[in-house]
Amino acid sequence: MNRESKKKKGKKEVTAAGWEQIYCSLVLILVALFALLVSYSTIDGGKVTNFNRGYGGSSKKYSTGLPTNLIVENPVCTGGNSIALSTSDITEAEKASIESTIQLLKKHYEGMIWGESVDIEWIDKGFKVNFGANVLFAPGLATVTREAYPYLDQIITIALKDPFFIRVEGYTDDVPINTPEFPSNWELSTARAVNVLRYFLKKKISSERLAAIGFSQYHPVESNDTPEGRQKNRRVEICFELQKNQELN
Repeated sequence: MNRESKKKKGKKEVTAAGWEQIYCSLVLILVALFALLVSYSTIDGGKVTNFNRGYGGSSKKYSTGLPTNLIVENPVCTGGNSIALSTSDITEAEKASIESTIQLLKKHYEGMIWGESVDIEWIDKGFKVNFGANVLFAPGLATVTREAYPYLDQIITIALKDPFFIRVEGYTDDVPINTPEFPSNWELSTARAVNVLRYFLKKKISSERLAAIGFSQYHPVESNDTPEGRQKNRRVEICFELQKNQELN
């Protein structure tokens, strides 16, 4: 009897130790799993911003069109490829021609909306025309309004005359949007850029000279803390870039 009692007592001690090890292992696994989930759910906003800025360069995601129910998670570029010059490669004659084009556009727009809604400036490879979104679109929509046609037609005149590569860039403020057509600002900014591009295609601008990009809310020019700042951030920038081996008229 004493021998059997000792055996039973030994079994109970081993079983208790085993359960203690299992319990400790389970706790460690749960702690590791919780830490892993926290690391995945916490994203450094600065890193995201830097990634978006870098992704806005030449290594963009390309597509041939904009599907009706497109879900966009990154900057999207659709259209031709640009082999643009830097300012140092542009001759004095080309700089003079670009400056003349800028002054011509400013003159055309003087009788229209100017100042905060339309602006023109030099960029590294040419120039860009910055339209406030309210000039081209109704709030929260991406269809180019008929009232916007005269503004875009001035761009068409330049595009038909000189062989610039034209990149249309869409931007929004940081106010969230969630509609069946635009689940986020990615879709809205991309759709606006693509619809401007499609207007250019209708006007017989070669598709090889066109690209459309949506940047969502991640490249603000002003703070989104004020209505005025958000208005300036809602914009479409049309960039004209001079290409290699192409001469201006």
